[in-house]
Amino acid sequence: MNTYLAGNIVRVATYSGTTASPVGGFQDQNGVPADPTVITMSYRPGPGASVISAVYPAAPIIRDGTGLYHADLDTTGTSPSAEWTYLWDGTGAIQAAAANAFIATSPFL
Repeated sequence: MNTYLAGNIVRVATYSGTTASPVGGFQDQNGVPADPTVITMSYRPGPGASVISAVYPAAPIIRDGTGLYHADLDTTGTSPSAEWTYLWDGTGAIQAAAANAFIATSPFL
């Protein structure tokens, strides 16, 4: 699991690599990049925190290309060491979901 200093912006995406050579992202049944009808990104900024959700095109979701989306999450105010969890969910034309997590930690532990 990746660890970042609290107070930084952490980019979470449906893909890795560059937009010119992406790995992953939303894809159709043939592995071709495709856009779901509805894209929802939900995240929990630490245990016990409320889940925050956004539906594209609402912030913080940004479309980088067909099937490629990212969101920049501000970890300012994170407790001394918090595990953030997030979920990308595509529905409609393409149905796919992917969850992941990272740790935001205080620089003064």
